[in-house]
Amino acid sequence: MYKLAPLSAAIVLALAGQAMAADSTSSQTQDGKENIAEVSQTAASFASATQNQTGKGHNHLAVQTESTSDIKQSATGSLNAGYAEQLFENGSQITQQAGGTTNDAFASQSLGNNNEALQTQQGTGNVSTVWQDTQEGSKATTSQSGQRNEAFIEQTFGGSNNRSTVTQTGQDNYAAAEHLNHIDGDVQIYQDGRENWAYGDQRDGTGGTIGIGQYGTGNSAEVWQDTQIGSQAAVTQTGQLNEAYIDQSFGADNKVSLSQQGRANASWSDQFETNNSNTTITQTGNNNLHYTYQNGENLSLAINTKGNGNTITASNWKGAKMGGQFGANQTATINQNGTGNGVNLTQNGENHVATLNQKGTGNQMQTKQADSNNELYFEQNGTDNILIADQRGTDNYAYGNSQGTGNSITLDQSGYSNQSYTNQLYGSGNEATIKQADSINVAYVTQGGQGNKAFVDQSGMAQTATISQLGNANMATVTQK
Repeated sequence: MYKLAPLSAAIVLALAGQAMAADSTSSQTQDGKENIAEVSQTAASFASATQNQTGKGHNHLAVQTESTSDIKQSATGSLNAGYAEQLFENGSQITQQAGGTTNDAFASQSLGNNNEALQTQQGTGNVSTVWQDTQEGSKATTSQSGQRNEAFIEQTFGGSNNRSTVTQTGQDNYAAAEHLNHIDGDVQIYQDGRENWAYGDQRDGTGGTIGIGQYGTGNSAEVWQDTQIGSQAAVTQTGQLNEAYIDQSFGADNKVSLSQQGRANASWSDQFETNNSNTTITQTGNNNLHYTYQNGENLSLAINTKGNGNTITASNWKGAKMGGQFGANQTATINQNGTGNGVNLTQNGENHVATLNQKGTGNQMQTKQADSNNELYFEQNGTDNILIADQRGTDNYAYGNSQGTGNSITLDQSGYSNQSYTNQLYGSGNEATIKQADSINVAYVTQGGQGNKAFVDQSGMAQTATISQLGNANMATVTQK
């Protein structure tokens, strides 16, 4: 990422010098002391350059070459520096304004068409840089207000119909945007508050879009879209101390949307070697945490969490429990509403479906799916309920529901086309353990009350087991082989 050094040190200029081109107009106004301004216009019909400086220690340079261009630069305060350059541009304009103390602005538009760069800075110690290189129809707009803000926009090496917009208000904000070999790329960064940090990036992609909006205090966001095709990423954070990271690695047609409200939220999301992947995450409340990782083809993950201290771990590189989505055509939907709920998700293989819902406090789910075409649907509503589910094989199906306090379900499915239905309707301390192997087995377990225990072990073919426990301290065991 290029950062412009102070032009008083980087550029040696003749004092108030001008070089006029045909059909061009230049106007310079200087007030104060130690100001420097220089204009060079070459073969630039209809070109115009206007530079205004007030204060002391200013530097300004404007260069226009072979284009229909317009450069306007104005600085007020002290130790401001400016530089604008347009080369083989067509219909381009650069407008830079500053205010305050120690502002620095740099804009360059190289080999493009219909380009526009606009920078406005107010406050103290602001730095803004815009590069638009081999682009068509590109726009770069930077507006900063406050103290010690920095913004960098680069639209480099290729591209078409590109736009970058950065707006910062507050204190100690930092924003960066970058396109490389991009087509129809779009980056917007909005920050309000103080100590916000945002970074975008679109590497080798096609039709990618990055949007970041942050409001509050201490927010940070970082988005890459690596070697993407048709990728989109949107991050919205409101509150305090939020943190977001999105990476769409080597995929195609990827989408990520992340929204966090509250304070002290954290979220990481990866889509590694992805095709047609989709990730949607929404967090509302305090101290929420989420990790995701997707690897494969046609993957989909949707997360919605509300409350305080909820965690979702679905990554093989971060978090207390390893997880993630691997393989092809995985779908996972996770909803949390409450406090201290936790989900650990692993999908490995192809065509798995998992829908996990948690309401209440301290509920925990640990789920694994392997091989192909397994389905898992579970809901927890209450306090300190536990689910441990492991599905292997093909076409297995499991549904479960835990309501109450301290109930637990342990599920182990392997084989082919097994089905499990477990309902814990009310009460506390109920336990259900279902193990199914071989094929086409069906198990029904219903519990209500306190301290009931049910065990089902099916290892044959086409077997059916039904257990119903309503009361206290009942025990039932079914073994079918």
